[in-house]
Parts: sequence; structure tokens; C-alpha cells
Amino acid sequence: MRLKASSREPIPMKKIGIGKFVKETTVTSASSFLSLLLGVGTSVVLARALGPEGRGIYALAMLLPSLIVTFGNLGIGPATVYYVARGEFRRQEILGNNVLLGVGIGGIGVLAGLIVVLFFREKVFPGVSPGYLLLALVLVPVEVLFSYLRYVLLGAQRIKEFNYVQIAQSVLFLGFVTLALLALKAGIRGAILAGLFTWLIVDALVFRLARRVAGGIDLKPNISYIKRATTYGIQAHLANILGFLNYRVDMFLVNGFLGPAAVGLYAVGVGLVEKLWMISYAASTVLFPRVAAETKEDRRTEFTPLVARTVLWITAIAALVLALLSRWIVLLLYSEAFLPAAGALQALLVGIVVLSAGRVLSNDIAGRGFPGLNIYTGLAAVATNVVLNLLWIPRYGIVGAAWASTVSYTVSFLGALFFYCRLSGNYWTKVVFPQRSDWALYWKTGLALVQWIKAKVRTVL
Repeated sequence: MRLKASSREPIPMKKIGIGKFVKETTVTSASSFLSLLLGVGTSVVLARALGPEGRGIYALAMLLPSLIVTFGNLGIGPATVYYVARGEFRRQEILGNNVLLGVGIGGIGVLAGLIVVLFFREKVFPGVSPGYLLLALVLVPVEVLFSYLRYVLLGAQRIKEFNYVQIAQSVLFLGFVTLALLALKAGIRGAILAGLFTWLIVDALVFRLARRVAGGIDLKPNISYIKRATTYGIQAHLANILGFLNYRVDMFLVNGFLGPAAVGLYAVGVGLVEKLWMISYAASTVLFPRVAAETKEDRRTEFTPLVARTVLWITAIAALVLALLSRWIVLLLYSEAFLPAAGALQALLVGIVVLSAGRVLSNDIAGRGFPGLNIYTGLAAVATNVVLNLLWIPRYGIVGAAWASTVSYTVSFLGALFFYCRLSGNYWTKVVFPQRSDWALYWKTGLALVQWIKAKVRTVL
């Protein structure tokens, strides 16, 4: 771990593959944008068909499988990316062992969920019918398997296939939700079943793609891979758990203080503002396997700050636009009944912006083989979030919950920035502020990207 900033001259950007990265990030951003549109459509259907209270109950029911998958997946997904990118095990072995791990861990997750529903439902999910929670539990194994299989594609840097399955999932979910709620009038139960049918189809698709990329599948247990994957994965897993809690603990606290209807309003605001993470998600997704596979330190030391500061300022501009249009967007998409969600949305904007760069830095840290450092950042952020939510929700309602999240997201960013600078030797200013050389690079890269898009369009037409 470096303690001083590097004094070496930056290497030319063309030598670190900026063109390929921008193309892959563009593809991932376009995929995310399409998924965003589909997700907004799904959110609108859910909100209008179920109403604030029904939407809140659905959100709480779906939190159960999300919590189990997040807490129980052991970080095998990130470990898969790391070891596929580094090439230390055969891809057929990784795929086969991931299938075995997915089936086993998914089954254990269902049993854990049954215990929660049977013995702790009134305390953890007050106001939610046990039938909805039990039905939602079926999603656990199919979601775990999807994660373990899809990350084989990312580790192999097959970005097109990786995004393809995400788009397929969004399209299918919107279709099934629309059928269940608008055509069949199946209510909350139908919305949950729509998710189940979606995941089953997408699992079959991603397995076929992963098997093709891996060149087959070897279902023989590899103890060495399992040990190393779980050792790396548990560190990444703990960081992911803390990140998930930082994103979603406010839902539980809002429900506890204000009830399911307030959760429905808050979920709408959070769902809209989190769409700003589209660019940071795309950039950090492409960056992770690249950093893990990179053998030349000077390349990734120059590359990650460029990505982080670019993502930070693009997200900031998008947040400003959303701040100006937020009330109009909520009113147009969700009706006047959901208008209080706009206040929570606006309060979350600053936190969303700074954490966009924090996500990039955290993936660089994990790609370097130090996922455990993200645990410390996550602990500080979650503690901040819980304390401020307890203080502010009773006084300020869902807007107080949003401000608590903004502060905790800022803490998360500052922690990631500290550890990244220690590891890389870069000054924090290089990560946060645009550099003189950036503008010429943006211009040249933009021109090249336009030409590439035009060529792709001509090929399609």
C-alpha cells in the first residue's frame, strides 16, 4: 500500500485502451438506459395498479429475497469476475462449481427465509401477509444462480452478452407485470409471480451463454477454486452486504415509523433518483475485470482517476436536470398521489452524485485484490445511515430518511477515496477534479465514438 502520491509522468491515454473502454461503457450505458426505461415503465405499472399501500407491501415482500440473496451469496459473483479475469482456473471449472454453489446456497437461503417468515414476520415485516413472503422466497435460488452464471460473462469481458441478459430480464419483467396486473388483475401475488417467471427464463438464457463462453462445463467440485473464491468472495460479500444495507435500511425504518404507504412513496423517489447511477454502474462494471486482468500498474493508476472524475461530473449534471424536473416527472408518471416522493428524490441527489464516483473507486480496490478494505467504508456508512434515520425520520418523514442516506453516501465516497489514494499513490484532487488533458481526450474519444456508432448503425440498416 503506497503512502505517498506518485511523481511519475502520466502515460498517454491511447496506451491504456481508453477507446475500447469507452465503447464497452457506452454499450453498457445504452443497455442500462434501456433497462432504465423499461424499469420506469414497470414501476409505473406497479404504482398505478397497486396504489401507494399495495406498492409499499410489494416492495417490502420483495425485500425478503433481496436480503437473503445479498446476505447469503458469499460474494461468489465478484470472485468469479476476479478469477475468470486472472485466468487462474479453467472457465469450465469455474462455471461448473458456480452451478453447484448456486444450487446449494440457494437452497439454504430458502430455509433461512422460512425461519424468518414463520418466527419473525411480525417484527421484521409488519403489515405484510405471510403468503406474499412465502411466494417471494421462491425467487431466492433463481436469483442466486443468475448472479453466479452472469458474472462468468463479465469476468471474460464479454460485455455484449453480459448486457444482453440484463435487457432480456427487463423486457420480460415488464411484459409479465403488465400481463399480471393490467390484464389478469392478479394484484401483489401476480406481480411476484411475474418476477419468478422472468428469472426462470433468464436463468436458462444466461446458462446457455455462459456455457458457450466457458467452452463447456465441468461439474466436478474443485476444492481449491471453492476455497479461494470464498476467501476472496466473503470479503467482497461483507462489503456488498453493508452497501445493500446502506441503500435499503431506510426502507425498514420508514416502514417502522411511518407504515407501508410511506414506503410506497419513498420507494418511488428512491427508484427514480437511483437511475442516475446508470453511468457509474456501467463504468464500474467494465472497470472491475479490466483492473483485475491488468498487469501494468501505471496503466490502471492513470486510468481509474479519469473514469472516476468523468463519472462524477456527468452524474452531477444529470442530477441538476433531475432536480429541476423532479416534481413534473413524478406527477406525470405516478399521479398526484405520489407527489411527496419528489421531496425525498431531491434530498438524495447530492449523495447519489458523490457515491457514483465512490462505486468506481470501490471496484478498483476490489480489482486490485483488496475487497476487504471496502468493509471499513461500508461499516462507517451504515452506522451513519441508521443513526441519522432514527433521528430524522420522526421529525422530517421520508425527506429526513433521504437526507440521512445522502450523508451516509458521502461517508462511503470519502472512505473509498481514502483507501484508493493510499493504494494507488494518486492525489485526491486527481480523482475529483477534471484535468487539463481531459478536454482534448473527451473531444477525440467523442469523435471516434460517433464514427463507431455510425458504423454500427450502417451495419444494422
